[in-house]
Amino acid sequence: MDLRRFYHEILKDDALADMSVSYINDDYFMSKIAEKLKSDERNLMQRLAKIRPLSGYYEIDINPNKYFYLIKNRIILPSGSDSGFVHVDVVRKLTRLIRIYDAENRYSGEEEESAPGHQALKLRITLDDAHTPIWREVMVPADFNFYELYIVIQKAMGWQGSHLSSFFGKNCRIFVHEFEMEDAYSPEGGPELLLASNTSIEPVLSESGTLTYIYDYGDDWMHGIEVLEKRDTDKRVIPEVVSHKGPGPIEDSGGVGGFEEVYSIIKDETHSEHEEMLLWAKSQNYKARYPKKAINRNLEKIFSGGEPVTELNDPSMDE
Repeated sequence: MDLRRFYHEILKDDALADMSVSYINDDYFMSKIAEKLKSDERNLMQRLAKIRPLSGYYEIDINPNKYFYLIKNRIILPSGSDSGFVHVDVVRKLTRLIRIYDAENRYSGEEEESAPGHQALKLRITLDDAHTPIWREVMVPADFNFYELYIVIQKAMGWQGSHLSSFFGKNCRIFVHEFEMEDAYSPEGGPELLLASNTSIEPVLSESGTLTYIYDYGDDWMHGIEVLEKRDTDKRVIPEVVSHKGPGPIEDSGGVGGFEEVYSIIKDETHSEHEEMLLWAKSQNYKARYPKKAINRNLEKIFSGGEPVTELNDPSMDE
């Protein structure tokens, strides 16, 4: 929903809506708001900036005393005594101006902080605790959401997506599936709970430095995710595996320890269980040679549409 329509539908007052939109489109007015925000209000804007809502706006729980200035200036539009709406364009503009204000305040007299110029991230995904190093380096768009990153990890590692999984960053947990998040609970002061489809990877990676991805809560396959490179490009970025090391882990083999035992049998043609174990491993999507070209063709097919891929429109679910 575009900004003007959003304000008209929520405020139901054409004159007030038009005035509000004109103020929001005025950088000088918005910069003055950025300067005066209290810490709770700044934190709210920065937290929302990590999320990319499919609807184009956020519906949030609010405390009028904590968010007085945001409500007063119609950044938050109350929908009741303890809830309200914020448009995604307003959050983006305000968080950008907050960063500029902070930079000017920190380095008096220097130019405004420029927006990040990179469009791609090179990530290394490493399977933790494996005696034989197992990692995949992938190139992904910088504006990826976590559901899209989940798909890339699944394909790059050879997982089949038959188990639950989630990401852990600094002070946050990101659920791949909405139904799992609905049943989750975080105590006061605990990690923030986010949904992968609505959460952009770059702000979380910037804050956390590295991330952990856990696949299959029984076998507990732990993956470390780190940024190796930020790349500027004028071409559209299609996710791809650029390099790899180590065999593909085998689903349902009992975690890293069980996998290494199975893998040693597969590699030993003299072992009495070699044929039986190899047949079972192949049924679990095991490949003796890493199928990099096939994986990249599959990723190109999945992400060829140009629109963000989410849990609601995931084309890989039809494979």
